[in-house]
Amino acid sequence: MITNLTTKDKYTETAERQLEQARARLADKQKKENEKRRKAENHHKYMMGGIIVKYFPECYHFEEAELNEILSKALYSADCRETIKRIKVRCSQMVNTEKNYAGNGNNEMQKAEVSNENLS
Repeated sequence: MITNLTTKDKYTETAERQLEQARARLADKQKKENEKRRKAENHHKYMMGGIIVKYFPECYHFEEAELNEILSKALYSADCRETIKRIKVRCSQMVNTEKNYAGNGNNEMQKAEVSNENLS
């Protein structure tokens, strides 16, 4: 009786082994990314929960739908909108200040390098 023996050459075995290793690396990378995302989400949840506990302890007596209704009304109030605008302006000014500071630092370094070359 003739049996079909399928043998693989060493190149095929090497390629299959590399494929398995690549799949394992991909799975590890995806797992690490998921863990990082979950960690960030959990941090945000704990932070927001801490804010609620600190500033709005009475909110624990409301259901989620009730809190959504309260927040939607509050966020559309004129006072809240004005506060949000001020915060956004303040944040954008801080970012611009940091960019200017970083840019000026680079210019100062370039000026120092040029003056050092002139001294040589």
